[in-house]
Amino acid sequence: MHLATGAGFATLMAATLPAQPSRKAPEPLGTREALLTVTRVHVPSKAFAMTRDVYIWIPNTESPTAARYPVLVFPDAEEYGQFRAALANVQFLIDRRLIPPMIVAGVPFVKDRRHELSPPATGSTAKLYPKAGGAGQTLQFMIDELLPWIDAHYPTLPVRLFAGHSLGGNLALYAMETRPEAFRVVIAMSPAMYWNDGEFGKEVAQRLAADTLHPRTLFLMSGGQEPSIDQPVSTFAAYLTALMDSAKGNRLTFERRQYPEDVHEMTPLPGLVDGLRMAFRPMLVPADSVVTHFSERNTTDSAEIAGAVSALESRYSAATSSLGLPGLFPEQALDLLGSYALQAKQANLAVTLFRENRDRYPTSSNTHESLGEALAAGADTTRAVDEFRSSISLARQEAKSVSVLVRAQARDVTAQARSQLQALHKNDRPSAN
Repeated sequence: MHLATGAGFATLMAATLPAQPSRKAPEPLGTREALLTVTRVHVPSKAFAMTRDVYIWIPNTESPTAARYPVLVFPDAEEYGQFRAALANVQFLIDRRLIPPMIVAGVPFVKDRRHELSPPATGSTAKLYPKAGGAGQTLQFMIDELLPWIDAHYPTLPVRLFAGHSLGGNLALYAMETRPEAFRVVIAMSPAMYWNDGEFGKEVAQRLAADTLHPRTLFLMSGGQEPSIDQPVSTFAAYLTALMDSAKGNRLTFERRQYPEDVHEMTPLPGLVDGLRMAFRPMLVPADSVVTHFSERNTTDSAEIAGAVSALESRYSAATSSLGLPGLFPEQALDLLGSYALQAKQANLAVTLFRENRDRYPTSSNTHESLGEALAAGADTTRAVDEFRSSISLARQEAKSVSVLVRAQARDVTAQARSQLQALHKNDRPSAN
């Protein structure tokens, strides 16, 4: 979804973003296509007294529940290789349903990256970085100007994420310290925790541990092959953990991870993926584990199966509520639980679960096909036929999807629905005797 406004939009293809100076690339032999598309927008900024360029990326998603999106702010978008990798990995996680669909706002620096991303400097850091200290101005732009602008032009949810690398990681932590209300999830990748001779980290840790008002998630990481970064990050993590252990009422979810083989330039690749997975891990529904447990015990009691479904839905609702996201239970999880109920010969319960899934996801061919199976098992042939026909009709549209996963499921659903219809038709034929 790209909205053209008077702000002046220009579409950029991520596959053809201007390259770093290098030898001229050979002409393509075939048709050149963009796998990732961003929109270059111009956002007015009083903080910088200018109009700033920002890249907006909207995920490819065909989920009927993704009408509105969280927003991930990503500095250093001028580094095209890193930014392209970030967008590709975010889309991959969305496709695998490990994170919700989200908008990514890539923010390039204006003139001086070290100034714009860095907190105020003291001691030896001030001598090393004499122009440091522009983080406050940058956060004013991001939080008070950019995010409201995105809200005004795109379908957003009030859920904000920030992912920064190196000095961008410092900016992320500085945001947590000085603007605690701004970002629900922060991913700090290889931050320079030696900043201000370690005093910066102490100040951040003390603020985070003492905060009892804001539920937040912090994923902190570094590489084993960047010792000048890795050791101070470890010191900061240990200090923050100790403070959190002794604090009462703290609402911070924190994880520190080290990647032993990675140098500084490589940590953004695994860091963003694992940080996003960690942040949204509470939303994962372990339906497969529940079904495995039931199968091992040969559970057939409908009340026990229904109780497990209810417990999983309550857990999911609590997780989404804490993250500020819509709480529509995942289609795949309820489909799996309904399938087990059908396998356990609890056709009435299976119909109830599948009908609820269809009502929640009415444009999914799979929900109609599953409900048709349960209705057929309960001898409700007329309604079963209606559901199978709806499933085939919807699958025709899904077969046009850009996602190979969706297309593959559409083929499987179509084959299953047609097989079920043929079986019902055969059973309805009058006997030869």
